[in-house]
Amino acid sequence: MSLHQRLFAGALLAFAPLSFAGAQSTGKTLAMDFRTAISIQGASDTTVMIGHAMGSVDKMRLDVTGAAAKVNPLKADSVSMIVSDSGKTITYLDAKNNQYMRVRPSEIVSQAQKMSGMTMEFSGTEAKVDNLGAGPTILGHPTTHYRVATGMTMLVSAKGLQQTVKISSTTDSYYANDINGNLNPFASLSGSDMANMFGSGNADFAAKLKAAQAKLPKGTPLRAASSATIVAQGQTRVTTTAAEVTSVKWVNVDPKAFEVPAGYTEASVPGMIGAAGGQNN
Repeated sequence: MSLHQRLFAGALLAFAPLSFAGAQSTGKTLAMDFRTAISIQGASDTTVMIGHAMGSVDKMRLDVTGAAAKVNPLKADSVSMIVSDSGKTITYLDAKNNQYMRVRPSEIVSQAQKMSGMTMEFSGTEAKVDNLGAGPTILGHPTTHYRVATGMTMLVSAKGLQQTVKISSTTDSYYANDINGNLNPFASLSGSDMANMFGSGNADFAAKLKAAQAKLPKGTPLRAASSATIVAQGQTRVTTTAAEVTSVKWVNVDPKAFEVPAGYTEASVPGMIGAAGGQNN
């Protein structure tokens, strides 16, 4: 997997961007454990990630093991991610090598455009939310079922060539009705990832998604299932994701958990090698 693919995957599977904890129990921070399974149509294996999320009003931290190396530009087997600026910035932490790397998902696309002369034109953007009523009881919590559908068509031009890419997704999320907090490790499944990736060049989609997400509760989803389809070069790729919270609790958190530890050195973000010449890293 090339570097730019890892960064892109890191932004999407990272659960980036993520919602942050809002209303909290006094002196406590909402935290949860979760499990995410990702499968691609036609592939024989399923990627499973086990994670722990905790958040404050303005920052969230995720510790992920399992397939972390596939979404981590530092290539570590396990990774911690500090998500800030409403999902605009992800700081990866590699405890094994005492390194960190700071990535801004929106810059992934813009850098690739600059390096390759690539341009993107968008059409057919859509984003909508439906309230489907009562959902199942999960971990003892009653839920409400919401469905989010997003889509867009991109005309990508580079070096005299053009390619049409169609992206669409449908996500079912089950929000707890009785948890007084807002911690959402599954926000990327409802299209927020595409907004941060392409929002600067696709204002129409960003506006539609913002309006749609305003209809979602400011709460905590305990389960989410997503099907995302990408059609390009005559090929269709369908990725399904099933994510579920396995425990929820209020905890005391050291503010330093949302900071880069002392003694860590910054690893530079190399150029988008794959965008310029297809070289893998």
